[in-house]
Amino acid sequence: MAKMAVARMAVNISVATNHHSLAEDTRMDAAAKKTVLRHFPYGLYVVTVASGGEEHGMTANWITQAAFEPPMIVVAIENTSKTIEMIRDAHYFAVSLLASGQRELAGKLGRSSEQAPQKLKGIKTKPAPVSKTPVLAEALGWVECRAIASLPAGDHTLVLGEVVEAGVESADAQALTLQEAGFKYSG
Repeated sequence: MAKMAVARMAVNISVATNHHSLAEDTRMDAAAKKTVLRHFPYGLYVVTVASGGEEHGMTANWITQAAFEPPMIVVAIENTSKTIEMIRDAHYFAVSLLASGQRELAGKLGRSSEQAPQKLKGIKTKPAPVSKTPVLAEALGWVECRAIASLPAGDHTLVLGEVVEAGVESADAQALTLQEAGFKYSG
């Protein structure tokens, strides 16, 4: 009987993912959604990648640790971002954790690539040990990741990365948060 319940649940999950979202069937309170999501605690990070002789970086706030063994993280990247295609080509990326007080840097790297095509120019970076992906030399710390899977997620793509190396640049620093920076989540 338990096997039947598990099989039924698996079918229901796959059916649910093949149809439109539940939000389309109900009238969501848009103001409540924004209020609650803005109170989620978000850190601010810089995702960097190198591909075809070009280095690129962007500010991100949707990152989480996904596994301890092997160590893995997930990052959400907008489908229209230059970063997602570069990660697909390079198969590696890095995430630098911004330190409290690095709001200006988060803002600079948060601009679109069309507004700022060479966003890493003038920012102190160094090559990560395995892939030579640039990491921020003045961040709190960083992880270098091998991209192992991606999953479409609406207007973003979730990229699962296995952490292959890590470094600490400023052990005593506190992490920069979206709230401290005064940035607003909107969606």
